[in-house]
Amino acid sequence: MFFIKNKHILNILFGIILSWFPLTIQAEKNQTLSTLEIRTLQTREFTQLSLSNAYQASLNTFQDLGFIITETSPSLSLIVANQTHPDQNQVILATLTIIAKNDFLNTIITRLSLSTYPLYSGEEGTNLNGESPRASNIIRTPTTYQQFYDAFSYTLSLQKKLVNK
Repeated sequence: MFFIKNKHILNILFGIILSWFPLTIQAEKNQTLSTLEIRTLQTREFTQLSLSNAYQASLNTFQDLGFIITETSPSLSLIVANQTHPDQNQVILATLTIIAKNDFLNTIITRLSLSTYPLYSGEEGTNLNGESPRASNIIRTPTTYQQFYDAFSYTLSLQKKLVNK
């Protein structure tokens, strides 16, 4: 019993620590990636995983990383969330789709689309920099996607450990 309580405390501490470190966007100049390279960054496969466990782990990961979940559709396995960075005058918009591959390995395919758009100032038609409010840019930095998938993998491992106890 003592061991299980310590795991719960560890999970809570991990969630608190993750919320202190939101996803970072590293500006990499002249980074030109092909559509295939971007899709590779966005897509991951996980085996031995049910669709419902993947969906729950995704929700937990977004919340642990400081995202606000704005839309969910369990039937479509779709999650939309955003994270505001006032210091950088931008918002990260994340859309995650989860697809069951229906093979004997219980493979789940996740596709995470990350983009940024400037904060809206409230004045009609402009943001804080005077740009149009919804001029979004796809995030093209591998480390940003890797941060999410590292946290997602850790959440999955915690879920499996809790189920096996």
